[in-house]
Amino acid sequence: MSNEEYRGRQQWSRNWQAVGTVVWISFLSAAIGTMVFFAMFDPVDLTSIFDDDLDIGRDAGYAAGFFFFWVLTLFCSALTAWLIRTAPNPDNKRRS
Repeated sequence: MSNEEYRGRQQWSRNWQAVGTVVWISFLSAAIGTMVFFAMFDPVDLTSIFDDDLDIGRDAGYAAGFFFFWVLTLFCSALTAWLIRTAPNPDNKRRS
């Protein structure tokens, strides 16, 4: 047995909590966006828009679409988190 005492779970720093929140929210948003988008469009039909010789399977199209939506929502979520954290504190302003 170890003589070390269990000190409970380790707390995440505020920055790592923000990173985890941004990644998780963007993942869920990308999943929903992918479902909605591909409920209306078939990835095989979309490949003909870009190049007639492009032969991408349905699964590869779904994966590419999901990662596109994930990067897009990751950027949006990160920008939102950054704007919230860098916003001026309204309590520091002098009230007239």
